[in-house]
Amino acid sequence: MMKPSNSALSRRKGIFVCIENSLSWWLGRVQSGLVRRIKAANSYFHALVGVPMRLPAWGESRRIQHDAFRQLGYDTCKKMVIFFIPGYQGVTGGTLQIFTLHRLTRELFKDKETEALICWIPGEAWDLHHFGGFKNDVTIFPFEMVLNSCRSDCELMFHLPEYAAMRIVERIGWQRLAELREKRGLKINILNQNIEVMLDSSQLDKIKEITPELTCTAGNPAWATESERQRLNIPIHVLPTWYYPDDAPWQPFESKKNLIIVSPDKNPYRNIVLGTLRNALPELEIKVIQDLKYEEYLEFEKSAKWSLTFGEGLDGYFYGPVLRGGVSFAVRNCTFDLPDLEAIRTVYKSYDIMAARIAEDIRALNNKEAYEGYNNIVREPLVRVLGSKRTFDSLAAFYRGELSLL
Repeated sequence: MMKPSNSALSRRKGIFVCIENSLSWWLGRVQSGLVRRIKAANSYFHALVGVPMRLPAWGESRRIQHDAFRQLGYDTCKKMVIFFIPGYQGVTGGTLQIFTLHRLTRELFKDKETEALICWIPGEAWDLHHFGGFKNDVTIFPFEMVLNSCRSDCELMFHLPEYAAMRIVERIGWQRLAELREKRGLKINILNQNIEVMLDSSQLDKIKEITPELTCTAGNPAWATESERQRLNIPIHVLPTWYYPDDAPWQPFESKKNLIIVSPDKNPYRNIVLGTLRNALPELEIKVIQDLKYEEYLEFEKSAKWSLTFGEGLDGYFYGPVLRGGVSFAVRNCTFDLPDLEAIRTVYKSYDIMAARIAEDIRALNNKEAYEGYNNIVREPLVRVLGSKRTFDSLAAFYRGELSLL
């Protein structure tokens, strides 16, 4: 009998290897799928087991919510403005902004027939009546309770945070939204607080089928352009971001500590930049903002000479400290730029440049004249755009129908 050639043996071996690899791949997929399903089942089990333990809190929350609903006159108002927030209890700039817009809306419609309230995103925080991320006395309501408790002819407006807008409308239901539009004159506004997670035009078109007067408010004037208006195909109104409980008053150099506060954002260059600061400026105190109450963070924001963000560029960790007289550092993110701040000393083109220059810039600016002079250069363009009064006036214009880009 002839023995198979080496090439034939190689082919057979290759076939067996392919079969073995295929089997391994499929077994891996099956194993991975089983692991996911086991984890999901475990999560559902714990959630289900936890329900009875949450029932007392649910009962107490409903009592508080029903009492507050009546006491605040929500059951008799003719128009209602509803903001939605997630059940997640962590503090974010978007959630803080919604609380500010809720407060300003209530001020605008004081002694009128319109009221404003905040609801949980449907299906979330069903046993809670309060957002615990910072000090506040606002009662948060379940959406279904609001619909069942307000007047049957109460007109409605929804402010939906951009990242959760589709989740909210789908949980409410398209048919339900159509009914609210017909019977309650429902209007919807999208709060564009982060353009990177803003809805696309096809999603907006779907919502427009229910509420043709769909609008968008932009937290950054850079997101309210003619090209963006054409892309979204809905009216846009500039509604500057503001989520401070005060007017962020300016404070002088001598009131500041030799402290740099650092945003908690994950970033591959984080250790490099912070390592550079520790080596070059050992006397500088570095405080990463993590596991703090919002009020505690504000104290650091007021007292710190410096602030460093690894987040979105000119975000709250950048402009908040600047408004309070500080100096902030960031890497440019053109999406979050503000007018007249495109080329300033402490906003770098890359993290490599930041690591190379940040210690030198801190040394150069660490005296009253240079520090306050530079702060003024950065702060002036900010205060032309940001501030509690600007947000208040812009919100008032929105409710009057005086939009930036119709």
